[in-house]
Amino acid sequence: MRTAWGFLAVRLPMPEDEEWAGARATILQALGVLDPDGNPTARLEVVKQADVARLTHEEWQNERTKMVETCSHCHSVNFAKEELKKGDQMIREADLLMAEAIRIVADLYKEGILEKPKDYAHPFPDLLTFHDAPTPIEQGLFVMFLKHRMRSFQGTFHANPDYALWYGWSEMQQDLSGIKALAEELRRTHR
Repeated sequence: MRTAWGFLAVRLPMPEDEEWAGARATILQALGVLDPDGNPTARLEVVKQADVARLTHEEWQNERTKMVETCSHCHSVNFAKEELKKGDQMIREADLLMAEAIRIVADLYKEGILEKPKDYAHPFPDLLTFHDAPTPIEQGLFVMFLKHRMRSFQGTFHANPDYALWYGWSEMQQDLSGIKALAEELRRTHR
């Protein structure tokens, strides 16, 4: 299944909304496809080859147009576009939460409270370490990204607000609260 947003709901170019662009940059850095200065890395080439993200506006728009055409067989074009905009908005809101959580963990590395694994090429946690994330707070970040963030936007795009809320958005809120509490505890015990 090929969609405009791709598997992980990240894409280029950056949105015009500055807050969202900052959040997306943080996520792309934690995915290892952008370096701390926002430049592409070798991992971006892997993403290109796997075709899991749309990397130009035209590519994204082509997939979006196909979706609207498919939906308009049963629904009005306006309805289809509005429903897709709801999904876009959910991605934005989920990205803001996700970026906040990533920055909390990155700050723990910077403060010397968490040891950054040597194979991390930049100052961000690596969201693609999957189950090998070395600490509970990093495991929480992984679950937040690959389970709850995905459920929030996938539920929205599938017109299932109950699923998006309870199994996605609410879980992301709990994840962020847990990450904040763990970070505070780590800071307290580090002192």
